[in-house]
Amino acid sequence: MDRVAMLEAILFVAGAPVDYRDIAKMLKVRGDEVPALASELKTRLEGRAAPLEVLDSGETLYMVLKEEYSEFVYPLMRPEISRAVLRTLSVIAYRQPMLQSDLVGVRGSGAYAHVEELVERGLVARQRSGRSYELQTTPEFSRYFKTATLSSVQERLDVR
Repeated sequence: MDRVAMLEAILFVAGAPVDYRDIAKMLKVRGDEVPALASELKTRLEGRAAPLEVLDSGETLYMVLKEEYSEFVYPLMRPEISRAVLRTLSVIAYRQPMLQSDLVGVRGSGAYAHVEELVERGLVARQRSGRSYELQTTPEFSRYFKTATLSSVQERLDVR
């Protein structure tokens, strides 16, 4: 079977970032071969004008919908995140891991509801730490914002 097609199937079905090591195991290749396979998949997707693209963080690969197609499928997408919740998320992303009590000190008591929404959406993980909770972003965060780097997320969130 074509390994590039197999990689496409893996990424399509995963719905989340997949680690190079896991890809290498599934495809029975060396880990250093994964970037070349990803590059070939990107070329094939571009060649057939596919609405999907592959993002590479250097450690993981994932498949996302190109932005120009998002309006078409908008009715199927999750609801927008409010500006206030995005600001709270940007603080968490920038300072992670951080305590919820520190977040409330920065964003105010409304941050409690924001954290609840972010946890429900799977964008933030919350773990008990003493009398507070430790907060940090999840792999879903990277997938949602179609990015692998914090700086590009900060640009998308317009952090000031």
